[in-house]
Amino acid sequence: MPTQDVALPEGSTSICDVLVLGAGGSGLAAAVAAAQSGARVIVLEKAATFGGSTAMAVGAFAAPMTSLQRKAGIADSVEEFISDLEHTNGAFEERENHELRRLFAFNAASTLDWLIGLGVRFLGPFPEPPHRHPRTHLVLPNSKSYTATLRATARRLSVRIVLSSPAGELLRNSTGAVIGARSADGTYLASRGVVIATGDFSASADLLRSGIGEAASRVSPVNPGNTGDGHLLGQSAGGQLVQMDTAFETLRYAPRTRPDVLKAMPAHPAFARLAAPVANHLPRPLFDFFTKGAMISWLAPSPAMYTAGAIHVSSSGTRVANEESTSELARGVAAHGNRSFMLFESGVAAAFSRGGDPIAAFPGVAQAYLEDVRRFRPDLLTEAPTLQELATELRVPASALITTVTRWNDSIDTGTDTDYGREHFGAGIRQGPFFALGPLQAVVTLTNGGLAVDTDLRVLDRTGTPIAGLFAAGSAGQGGLQLLNNGLHIGWAMTSGRLAGTAAARSPILTGSPNTHLSAAFL
Repeated sequence: MPTQDVALPEGSTSICDVLVLGAGGSGLAAAVAAAQSGARVIVLEKAATFGGSTAMAVGAFAAPMTSLQRKAGIADSVEEFISDLEHTNGAFEERENHELRRLFAFNAASTLDWLIGLGVRFLGPFPEPPHRHPRTHLVLPNSKSYTATLRATARRLSVRIVLSSPAGELLRNSTGAVIGARSADGTYLASRGVVIATGDFSASADLLRSGIGEAASRVSPVNPGNTGDGHLLGQSAGGQLVQMDTAFETLRYAPRTRPDVLKAMPAHPAFARLAAPVANHLPRPLFDFFTKGAMISWLAPSPAMYTAGAIHVSSSGTRVANEESTSELARGVAAHGNRSFMLFESGVAAAFSRGGDPIAAFPGVAQAYLEDVRRFRPDLLTEAPTLQELATELRVPASALITTVTRWNDSIDTGTDTDYGREHFGAGIRQGPFFALGPLQAVVTLTNGGLAVDTDLRVLDRTGTPIAGLFAAGSAGQGGLQLLNNGLHIGWAMTSGRLAGTAAARSPILTGSPNTHLSAAFL
């Protein structure tokens, strides 16, 4: 019989085969896969609703050799996919977990087809340079479709989802195997194991500070629920945390005052089935209406605009960092009030208008130019004939802004940025009218560090030995895997969740009552 999301009475004890911590994409994938393997499954989610970061994402899933590629006549291979990932990794290739990359590469297509079988629908595949083949599959109608479909499937499979119930402790038996967890509302015992699928640590100032630095800890997360709970729980059970020094810091526009059209669409599987044939035959103007406003809202302005001559200023009218470093710029913006603007002159505006370079792009899907910002997000583009008037429109001190622009133009004339060491200058900011994009805010979109796992998604201790009864998936179980292109994080979340849930359901039954509890406050 299908179940409903529930909150259990305080102090209760529940028994299951597999306990999943987290009801985001990887957690729900793990729950469904475990239930499909015959396991009784309970999911604990600390938030009042399900979805996690997956429901907030763009929704791209990158995979080779998929059924949609074959349907489009695209000949691809796993080895070519791996080769392309190696190329895009660049200097990060030396940090790559090659075993997990092969695990992902060989199972991504079957996971995508598994999702399609459950009712998820995709558009594409689309190209993602420098990948040699189109591999980007865009979920329809939005990223909430993943978790809505997985939750509906989980209910049909009698998975119990307990909301507003963060796990505070892991429970072990006399042999040290993890056999459950304890939350504020009760105890949950799992006969075959626990899957940690709690997302990343982008909202943990302590973990950001210890792994990356103080400046990174001041940048706000996209998902405030990603506080690294599972990382700490896994570590408290002896799990090893790896590559905790990487975060994706960037800029995003201030949220729009009205709902995003794409995000507002219902994510029910029935609607997704209807959306797929419609999306494939939308007239281009209507397709642009649905995609360009969302794209402009989700993506920061192209870094090429800085190369062409734009600068970035805080609400005080001063530059805050070297604009050519995304992380330095994000940290600088966060340290100066977290309200900022990209400033440029008419020449740059012309270069990024229609017929020139895009200010934002989904490769192979759509490109946006300044005219599109004016049309779809007019609140983000300010134009004025003078810097004085521009400053007034932006509510920025005019004297400070004019001084900043004068100093920047002087840097171009001397060929040296004595403030921040920027190397590419462009023509400067001299010719009106003058423009600003913003306000822009600094955000951490995600982090790459996680628990070390093997190819069965079992959490590993510092000696590389699997911890009995403990699995991890998604960002919590990233294990040193480099995911540096669009569509790889959701691809890994779904693939690792599916594999972890299956592995946990097929694990030997763990025996013994709990004799040790492990707190998330371990550090």
